[in-house]
Amino acid sequence: MELKEILKGRRSIRKFKKDPVPREVVEELLEAALWAPSGKNRQPWEIYVVGGEKRDELARLIAESGKHIKPKLEELFPEKIVKITLQFFENVGDAPVIILFYIPKYEFSVNHLMSGYERHYNEENRIEAIMSVSALVENLMLLAYERGLGTCWMTGPRYVADEIDRFLGVTDKEFVCAVVLGYPDQNPPVPPRKTGKIQFIGF
Repeated sequence: MELKEILKGRRSIRKFKKDPVPREVVEELLEAALWAPSGKNRQPWEIYVVGGEKRDELARLIAESGKHIKPKLEELFPEKIVKITLQFFENVGDAPVIILFYIPKYEFSVNHLMSGYERHYNEENRIEAIMSVSALVENLMLLAYERGLGTCWMTGPRYVADEIDRFLGVTDKEFVCAVVLGYPDQNPPVPPRKTGKIQFIGF
């Protein structure tokens, strides 16, 4: 597949086959994804890959975050979509692999009285690290799609970050997001793209 096909073909998968994904396949995907760009080349990410019985324990923790995102979902989507999304959170769609992404824990403080310079000075390291992880996650999802695997990028589990940290024994890092990985058991429709999001200046 050409890159443009991969970019347009990838979908968020919320229903997976229970077939296991071989560890060597996950390692291969992550090793390639790690070539993502990162701010100041710090490569600030830490990655935890969870499978087997531990995956089941983690999925139960993630399920608790569903009740926290429900009000936001209800603001944005019709009842049918809310129901489907919350069903996915119950057991992450049976995905056999859950990948968790962390960054260093940065101390920062911002408020609405600060200038743009002050905000950026205080937030720079953390925002830079989150953006770097986002580039890594995008790489992973595109590589997975190319290999016939499905993914779903999840930030909702941040509501239960404390519980996830305890599960992993993490004390000095910030949980950013999770990606579930497996063989897709659905073919979601093509979502429309919003228009009017690009402005050219000086062309």
